[in-house]
Amino acid sequence: MENDGKQSVLVKKKIAEFKEILTKSVKDCNAVYLVGHKNLDFDAIASLGAMALVCKRLKKAPYIVIDQEELDRIENDAKKFYEHEMLEKIKEKFVVINLDDYENNKQDNSLLIILDTSKGFMTPFKNNYEDFKKILVLDHHKPDENTIKVNNKLILESISSCSEVMYWLLKQYKITPSDVDYYTFLLIGINLDTKELTKSNTMPSTHDCVKELVENHGADKSKAKLFLSPDFESMKRSYELFNKAKWLTMRFAISVDNEEVYTKNEVSVAADLMEQFVCEAAIFCGKNADGKYEVSARSNRGNVDIAYIMNVLNNGGGSMFNAACEPIYIDGEGPEENEILENKIKDIIYLKEHKKTSSLRKRFYVKGRKIWK
Repeated sequence: MENDGKQSVLVKKKIAEFKEILTKSVKDCNAVYLVGHKNLDFDAIASLGAMALVCKRLKKAPYIVIDQEELDRIENDAKKFYEHEMLEKIKEKFVVINLDDYENNKQDNSLLIILDTSKGFMTPFKNNYEDFKKILVLDHHKPDENTIKVNNKLILESISSCSEVMYWLLKQYKITPSDVDYYTFLLIGINLDTKELTKSNTMPSTHDCVKELVENHGADKSKAKLFLSPDFESMKRSYELFNKAKWLTMRFAISVDNEEVYTKNEVSVAADLMEQFVCEAAIFCGKNADGKYEVSARSNRGNVDIAYIMNVLNNGGGSMFNAACEPIYIDGEGPEENEILENKIKDIIYLKEHKKTSSLRKRFYVKGRKIWK
C-alpha cells in the first residue's frame, strides 16, 4: 500500500535528521552517559547496547548508568536470567556503572542519552538532570505532561519499539557489529514490544527491520523465541487473570485479582491476550510479591487514550495501543481491595476523577468524543 511505503520513508527520514543532532552532541561533549527506564526490559537493554555502539563509532566510550538495586535484581533473580545474559554481553565491550559511581566520577560538559522512555521520573536520575549540559531522548511512547523538557527528542509513536529505532540508526551510521548477538538483542526487543509482530504497533518499517535483521545480519530467531517464551505456570497465571476480566460495556474490560501473585510480565501477557477481541480499553491488574498491583492496559481500536488513563492512575504512560503504570498500593483486604482498585479505574474512565481534582480539558477519548456517566 502507498501509505505503508510512506510510513517507512518517514521513519527513516526522521532518524536520519536526528543522526546529525546525535553526532554533533556526542562529539562536542566530554563524556556520554546512557540510561533506560527503571525495571529494564529487553527493549531497553538492547537499545542501550546499540547506542553504546554508536558512541564507540563516534570515538566516545559511553557509561551505561543503572540503579544498583536493578543490577542486583538482574544478577540474582532467576526470572531475570535472559536480561542478565544480555547485560553481561554488553559489559564485555562497555562500562556499566551505578549512581554512586556516577556521582563520584561525573564530568563537566557531559551528555545524557535517555532510551525507551521520555519521562524524567522513570530513569535512575529521577528528574535530577542539572549535571548535564545536554540531554537527548529516543523513545516510541506517547508524550504527556511528564515528558522531560528538552529540545532534542526523537519520539516516534508510529514505530514498534526503541530497538527498531536503534536498528535504523545503526544502519544510518553504517555500523555492522562483529558480534551477531547485538542484532539478536534488537530482534528480541522488537518481538517483546510487538508480541512477535502480532500487535497493533507492528508497522511496515517493523517488518522491513525484522527481515533485514534475520536475512541480512543473521539475527537468531530461535534464540529470540527462547528469550521470550514463558514457562507453563507463568502462562497459566496470565490466562487466569485474563479469564477474570469484567466487561463494563461490550468494548471496555477490567480485571483485578489478588488471589495469585503475579509478575509484571504475567499481567502484561494477560493484557496481550485481550487483543484478539475488539476492545477500546482493557485494563489488567494483578497483585505482585510486594503487595502492589501491576497494571497493563491495551486498546486495538485507537480511540481511547489508555496512556492518559495509566498516567492518572499512577504515573504511567505508553501509547494508544499499549500502556502501563507504576505498581499501585491499595489499602484494603480480599475482595474489597480488588473492588477499590476497580472503582478507582472506573472513576478515571468516566471522568469522575477530574471532577474532584481538575478541569475537564483532557478527554478520555481522543477522536472528538467524551464518555459521561
